[in-house]
Amino acid sequence: MKRFFESGSSNTKKQKTQANRKYDDSYLQFGFVVKFGSENSTPLPQCVICQETLSNQSMKPSLLKRHQLSKHPETENKPIEFFQRKVTIFRKESKCMSSFTNFNENIVKASYLASLIIAKDGKPHTIGETLVLPTAKEIVRCVLGDKAAKEIEKVSLSNDTVKRRIDDMSSNIKEKILLYVKDCNFFALQIVESTDIANMAQLIVFIRFDRNDEIIEEFLFCKPLQTHTTSEIIFTTINEYLIEIDLPWSKCVGFCSDGARAMTGRLTGVATRIKLVLDSAVKIVNLIKARPLNSRLFTVLCNEMGSTHNSLLLHTEVRWLSRGKVLTRLFELRSEVLLILTDIDEEKSKLFCDVEWLSRLAYMADIFDRLNILNLSLQGSNTNMFYTSDKVNAFVRKLDLFISQVSKNDLSAFETLNTFWNDNEVQPNSNIITDISEHLQSLKSNVLQYFPEDNSEMKWIINPFVDDYIKNIPDGILAKELFIDLTSDSTLKTAFNNKNITNFWLDVKKEYSALSTQALQFLIPFVSTYLCEKTFSDLLYIKNKYRSRLNVESDLRLKVTNLEPDIDVIVRSKQHQSSH
Repeated sequence: MKRFFESGSSNTKKQKTQANRKYDDSYLQFGFVVKFGSENSTPLPQCVICQETLSNQSMKPSLLKRHQLSKHPETENKPIEFFQRKVTIFRKESKCMSSFTNFNENIVKASYLASLIIAKDGKPHTIGETLVLPTAKEIVRCVLGDKAAKEIEKVSLSNDTVKRRIDDMSSNIKEKILLYVKDCNFFALQIVESTDIANMAQLIVFIRFDRNDEIIEEFLFCKPLQTHTTSEIIFTTINEYLIEIDLPWSKCVGFCSDGARAMTGRLTGVATRIKLVLDSAVKIVNLIKARPLNSRLFTVLCNEMGSTHNSLLLHTEVRWLSRGKVLTRLFELRSEVLLILTDIDEEKSKLFCDVEWLSRLAYMADIFDRLNILNLSLQGSNTNMFYTSDKVNAFVRKLDLFISQVSKNDLSAFETLNTFWNDNEVQPNSNIITDISEHLQSLKSNVLQYFPEDNSEMKWIINPFVDDYIKNIPDGILAKELFIDLTSDSTLKTAFNNKNITNFWLDVKKEYSALSTQALQFLIPFVSTYLCEKTFSDLLYIKNKYRSRLNVESDLRLKVTNLEPDIDVIVRSKQHQSSH
């Protein structure tokens, strides 16, 4: 019993924390005042001569005396009044230094905030020095006076400074994303490769991943491809980056690129004639729109004729929605185009007197308008393959309906063509009917090839409560039991009705891990290259002909990210001088 208490007493002594030493006013004779540390307000001795701060355990007369004799021996026999004067001077200097530091922190922070606004708007870095700062200076002078305006001048917004600020904030956001990604269970990639203003191939990559109870979509990187743009080189670039950030491919559940075949596919045989209409239409538009004199004459002509529009639209392959709009505008202005082509290209003007050619043009305007509607419905963030599959299936069913109607010479589904024939009392042309029917069949075939996946066995993910999907649940009896538990929970059923699919499966991740894992593997992958295409448009805006040498990744990250940089953290890591 005695040994037991002795043992307990010994342990208690070991666990007892060492008490903090207290400051005594007599320590001033050695040149030390008290300073409180941030942790538990621990008192620390600070020398008023050299401003060095010692540990709390150095708060002993002998140790303080040793510091005085070793560092400041000339003060050994100084009277107490000498140190009191030093304390007064020391405190004034400390107050001034603290005020100076805070002021310069705010100056540097202002520089970062202005640079962030410049990057978010995609403006040149020089705008800070040439426009932002002078404007701010004049506003402050007008509102607060000359003294305040002089302080604004201390904010550095030179071209090089803005670039450094943007790089710092981009690195901060990149670190956040990489930190988040390392903890994810799954991720998916979306990539696009295209050429910028300097004819440099740029590879843009977005990533979607799960983090806690949400799905995050973020810009991952933009890298130039120095030589070829083959699939092997693109894969190597992505693979090297994933190795660099220590993100294993085993977590990747989806990969979306712009390499899929075009929706209209290759048109062969008789349907090729319809494609020739598009080629002719684009050439006519380029003849008028791309030549300044012809464009001006056409505008004058449209105004004189009281037309709804006074210009044509240029078609570009990069702008995937432009094709339908170009054809519709050309058909609407066909009378005006006929008049101007009579003077500048008589051969092409004959097309606008050809009812069969105009009929095909009207049909192309209608069908591409339908494709535009489909394409737009597939775009946006946080889409999933079930949503996309439903939209595509609906379009395929509409194509079946159109094919059935066309076989009966009913073209009411194509408003432009139907109106043109009715207004001009044109009888249905058997050749055109046949071409349209074959084109619709070809279009349907290519749409089905574009989205070949059959997700019927995964319908339980969309709504597990509406039907008995237990037969489709994988992984044996345990997963089926979990599915029964989940679908029998009325509370979860109510929660499902109030949330989107992804959030629901994230919320039940801990309780129904196996089912949630299966669901997220189908919900996380991208279904279109919308984010990359949108970002490439931003890239072309940022890296224009006046900034063709810009390394665009940092600017692009700040332009498209949903995250905010930790500017206060960045500022504290900098030297607080207005020029830095």
